[in-house]
Amino acid sequence: MIPRKPLPRRSQGRPSEARNRPSLIRSALATAAVAVALVSSTWGRNWILSGAGIETVITIYGAHQNNRILPTVPLWSLLATLNLAYAVCSTSWLLSGIFAVACHGLVALTALSQFPSVALVARRFLRRVVQEHSHFVKDKLALFNLPALEIDTNVDGLFVIRGLTISFSTLTIVAHGIELGLKLADDIELAIYVDEVHVALFRRIEIGDVYANMKGGKFEMTFAEIEDATDDAASEDSVLLLDNTPLLRAATVGSKSFEDRPKLRQSLTGVSYIRDSSAQAGLNIITTLSPDDALADTDYHEKLNTIRTTSAVYQSRAAVRHRAKAENIRLDDEKNIRAAVSAELHNLPSVPHPPQRSIRVTTLQQSSPPYVRRFLHRLPFLLRLLLAPLSYFHPISIASINAAGSGQWLSVLLQQKVFKTYIESNGELRRLHRRISRWLADANFCLQLTDIEAMGQVPLSSSFDIVTWLRIPDVIAYRTVPLTKSIDEVLRLGGADATFTIPSFLLPHHEHIVPPKPTAEDEEELECAAEETDSVPKKVQARRDLKQLRRDEANILMSVHASLPASCDQSLLNFIAALVKATKIIELEKEADEAETASDNTEPATPTSPIPDPDSTSIHSRSKSQPLNLKDVAGFKIMAKNIRQNLRDGSTGANIKEFARDLGQTTRDNMKKTMIGGLVNDRWIAKLVGKTAAMLQKAQGDVGYSGNLPIQLSSYRGEEGLASKILP
Repeated sequence: MIPRKPLPRRSQGRPSEARNRPSLIRSALATAAVAVALVSSTWGRNWILSGAGIETVITIYGAHQNNRILPTVPLWSLLATLNLAYAVCSTSWLLSGIFAVACHGLVALTALSQFPSVALVARRFLRRVVQEHSHFVKDKLALFNLPALEIDTNVDGLFVIRGLTISFSTLTIVAHGIELGLKLADDIELAIYVDEVHVALFRRIEIGDVYANMKGGKFEMTFAEIEDATDDAASEDSVLLLDNTPLLRAATVGSKSFEDRPKLRQSLTGVSYIRDSSAQAGLNIITTLSPDDALADTDYHEKLNTIRTTSAVYQSRAAVRHRAKAENIRLDDEKNIRAAVSAELHNLPSVPHPPQRSIRVTTLQQSSPPYVRRFLHRLPFLLRLLLAPLSYFHPISIASINAAGSGQWLSVLLQQKVFKTYIESNGELRRLHRRISRWLADANFCLQLTDIEAMGQVPLSSSFDIVTWLRIPDVIAYRTVPLTKSIDEVLRLGGADATFTIPSFLLPHHEHIVPPKPTAEDEEELECAAEETDSVPKKVQARRDLKQLRRDEANILMSVHASLPASCDQSLLNFIAALVKATKIIELEKEADEAETASDNTEPATPTSPIPDPDSTSIHSRSKSQPLNLKDVAGFKIMAKNIRQNLRDGSTGANIKEFARDLGQTTRDNMKKTMIGGLVNDRWIAKLVGKTAAMLQKAQGDVGYSGNLPIQLSSYRGEEGLASKILP
């Protein structure tokens, strides 16, 4: 056997020093080159003053320490690109200034990223300068106790962000504890809760579970009664930071009940979407940092933990799990838990954690100097140039949207909009109303949209419209009853998608492309077009356009599609069948009443009959409230007695006419009820609804609606005499 030669032994010297020797030589040569360029020529001094020379040196030093920016890009390729950009920009004084500003900012970021001593000094300095509610932790700036944003434009509302974290190394912004309360009408309010929103700049936006609760009636609303401002500071629009405003007072009163609730704790396994670490985990990570960094990091994680555990979503989720554990109910499905959390949130205030101060939207709109507003007004292209890349590079993903409302409010809406006063004179409608109200009362309904992807496109040219897309893979509707602890899935779709097309002239500072006010000539032209066309669809479209022209409106095109198949619960089918029957009865009642009114108006006038005896009971007074019943013998005896008395008094003709009219009215009422009862059949409606539901369970494809959302144009035209546009 041929013996193998032993491998040569490696050198016993220090390999790290051998590897670092070329880097050290490069750093020394770079420093010498910069020093020679500084004292030898004007070009060298300009190169250093522009920031390119300084960035080149500190980048080489970072490579020497194996801690430079953009480590995936080769060093010499990075330096060549930087200095080539300087060489091109040095040919113009405007480009030279822009390059110098950008390069010096890059020098600061590079120094903070590559040299820990520089970052430590910067953090210590900034901690002394910033306010007590701001924190610098490693490369993060954290802001707490931010003022609320008061929405005082078309609707009243309060927008709160409890914490904000800005990471400079990853260019990420994280908002913690978002709460929004909007008063849409005097008896309608919208409350939105989101625990976290991640904004990765020029990459994407990730939003956690969104809970939106529609509250109706004074008993559910937080901002039901908003008082007027009592002091001059709260009513003055020029003051930036306000306190004790009507919205803040209403939110503070509403949050008292939430603060008095027992705070439940929940294991981190139940909130898997939370990505914040605990305070102890933060301490384990920063054991090698300086004492100032350790204290700052501990305080930062404690504040984040407080925001997380005191949020309305966290407390509601913990209450649902605690109740399920006490009653031995298994809640394994995350979607069912979200529906239960939505029902729990409905009784909480819209803004559970209002801050002490707020800033109004109108104040922010007027906060910039007048010359800046005039400049931005004359350059609307700059706004589109800013929004186009922001919309393109920031697709939005939402974990889920849970829109909930109470069954009690829905029952009140049906009473006001559908049943009205018809149930007072119709026993069948009263039965249907009780049946519908029984299914709605004491229940909450939640529409859950999961794994939503959204994207928008703002064009650079104002000739094109703004387009937004939504894609929803799963759509579920839940019915939850807190008293019986039941969570039922009543409807499920295979998905949905939506598209919104928004005219570009609805953007700010674009009043120059808003359609002008309609004139009499425009109306006359559309009227002639509607009359001259021989196409029925074109005639209908022209009349619709004429109505919108007179109302001075534009349209946002909305297109929504639901993906089949769809599955429905039997209780929902029964509810739909009852609601369909009730609406058909009301519709037939209206038609019968209108036909009867028209026939009464065409009958000739009859002589006035004598005033009846108030003690007598006529058929006319009874037929309005209930149909003629042959078993009511007492009523016929009284009627016969009245006829005999009238014959003795000599008023036979008038009373016979009255009797005939009453008998005819009763006959018409009975025939109308019989006809309506024959047309509206329970078995037929239930069979129709059942067949439709069975067909939807096997159907494929999409079903949807496309329509217009009208927008008033008067508020978008702006004032007269505005300056002309430079870059429209």
